Amino acid sequence: MAKTKKLDELAYQYIKEKIDTRQWMPQTRITELDLSKELSISRTPIRQAFQQLQKEGYLDVEMYKGARVKEQKIEFRGSQERLEFIEMTLINYFHYLQIKEISFDCSQVEEKLDCLKKHHNEPEKEFLNLEAQFIYKLFSYSKNSYFVRLMMDTIREIQTQNNPEYLSLMKKNRNVKLTHYEKIVEYLRVGDYPLARKQVRILANQLTLNIIHNG
Repeated sequence: MAKTKKLDELAYQYIKEKIDTRQWMPQTRITELDLSKELSISRTPIRQAFQQLQKEGYLDVEMYKGARVKEQKIEFRGSQERLEFIEMTLINYFHYLQIKEISFDCSQVEEKLDCLKKHHNEPEKEFLNLEAQFIYKLFSYSKNSYFVRLMMDTIREIQTQNNPEYLSLMKKNRNVKLTHYEKIVEYLRVGDYPLARKQVRILANQLTLNIIHNG
């Protein structure tokens, strides 16, 4: 019995770590057979691990097909963490633009911002998709593609959420974000990167307070 529990725990921790470290991305299919070979154990503990991880929201178990990794639901604390990452990334990027003395051509960014404002009343998923396009254009001067991918992956995580409370909160924040986006673009247009960074901090603080208030 002790050995069985140990194998169950081995399978559970192995799968969970793969998901937590994003070695297995959402929608990745895993099977009992593949894992039993990889871990050199029988399928039974893997099956038990599948069931437990399904209860915890990590997997969708499909009869006779194995399991698929689920997109993790973002709780309010997770929202704060992602917001902190986005804030830090934008601030570092604007500092890079300042150090390199880059003159920011805002034409494409302004085009995306105008589109975002015109679709102000669209459903949240559509608005977030347009917002992601706007943010992507902000990074048009970045030479680090990995840096940009991390940022956009964070945005994608937010886009794919189906938590009604979270989506409702994001919708309430639209006016706040649009107001600050306009100011950020205004500062980028004139090359005032310190004020652009300050505006990012103000926006992040406002969104964080809204998350805490509604959390």
